[in-house]
Amino acid sequence: MDSRRGFFASLASLAVGKGKEKGPFHPLLPGFIAENSQNCLTCETSACKNICEEGIVVREGTASPYLDFSRKGCTFCGECSAACEQNCFIAEPVKTLSARVEIGILSCLAWNKTICRSCADVCNDKAIQFTGLFNPEIDPEACTACGFCIGVCPAYTITVTSKDTR
Repeated sequence: MDSRRGFFASLASLAVGKGKEKGPFHPLLPGFIAENSQNCLTCETSACKNICEEGIVVREGTASPYLDFSRKGCTFCGECSAACEQNCFIAEPVKTLSARVEIGILSCLAWNKTICRSCADVCNDKAIQFTGLFNPEIDPEACTACGFCIGVCPAYTITVTSKDTR
């Protein structure tokens, strides 16, 4: 599967002109308080990273922990928040991320008339709707930015960006 996925990814990168974009956006953990990131630096256990059942929490050096959707997504279980010993999370449960998920239509297999429903099949929120067999679109009101659709896309065309950019 990796060779086929790699082939489609290389075609996709040609279509959208990879290399022109800035660095990747890394969404913060659900409920993470960015202003308390200094507290996070004193953490020695990386409890939020170690407790994550999906294995998507990344903590590198002095950066705040973030989510990596390359293989899986966030279930919003709240375990990272509960495990934090440094008071870096809000108290109430969070069921959405402050991010926007987008489908690159130039490299999306379905938008280019190849039957593919990988993203819609894993979307528990039913936020990805198709026009007929083709043309998937993400409903921003229904999307929680969980990221499950990102890792399953065979053309690597689904991205997560900050809600602040457009």
